[in-house]
Amino acid sequence: MKLSDITMQELIERPLFWEDFEEDRANRSSIKALVEQDPSAVQKIRFLDQVEDGELLDRDSFRKLDFYEVDFTEYARLYLAEGQYFPEGQPAGNDVDYLKDYSGIKLLIQDVSMPFGDEGLFALYLKDYEFGFINPLGVCIYPFDFTDGSRALYDEDPEKFIRDHVLVHFESEFWEEDFDLKQELFDYYHNLPDVHHPMLANKADPDGLLTAKTVSEKLGVSIPRVMKMVEEGSIDGYKFGGKLLITQSSVDRRIRYIEEHGKPTRGKAPEGKRMRKEKASGKSGEEI
Repeated sequence: MKLSDITMQELIERPLFWEDFEEDRANRSSIKALVEQDPSAVQKIRFLDQVEDGELLDRDSFRKLDFYEVDFTEYARLYLAEGQYFPEGQPAGNDVDYLKDYSGIKLLIQDVSMPFGDEGLFALYLKDYEFGFINPLGVCIYPFDFTDGSRALYDEDPEKFIRDHVLVHFESEFWEEDFDLKQELFDYYHNLPDVHHPMLANKADPDGLLTAKTVSEKLGVSIPRVMKMVEEGSIDGYKFGGKLLITQSSVDRRIRYIEEHGKPTRGKAPEGKRMRKEKASGKSGEEI
């Protein structure tokens, strides 16, 4: 298979590795020719490199502000966190607007290690500067054991040590089974602290946010089904002070989809099994 034969979206969904393609990554002249023939190859090559290395954090973006800051790689945002890929740029919305590929979000790292000792401590947070609030990532505080000689390297240049060593440790934490990067990034934008948060004033339009009851009436489904649709991402809902609100625009999109394609039925069970289940319950599958 040639790299030019596959789209970026297909590359994200599978994902594939360099060994699946005819091109030799080590052959600089062939890679250069590939880029000259296909401008989109640059992004594909970068993504394949990230998949090959298993990189979740973009070390080239690492810098120190009040906290240390680093971006997530495309591999982390688009594949693991299931962000939406937009080849022609981000669509703008009028509701609680965020970049659906999660490219606006940063990982902030606070070094809270003691001056002495063999264990470091680092606090991890998520922040999108357009939204202006900061949320802990996972358990927030992560220990780091300095191996033989590494404490001296850390003391000599903490910023370089964190970039070259501690970020690798964080990546291994993110691969653990009990860590869900998809849920962490999704929750950052959907479990908002306060609809009246000053930095969200231009992002949230309370008049354009609907209650679950209103949405259930508009779509003709139950309130639990509305909550499930928010969880699935088929409509966009946000929690403000424990109350679930759904954007008008995502409900309108869902209605247009139903008008064009009809109402799909819930569940993926085989037809015979589904019909037996419905017969036993005396009702058909709930439509969405």
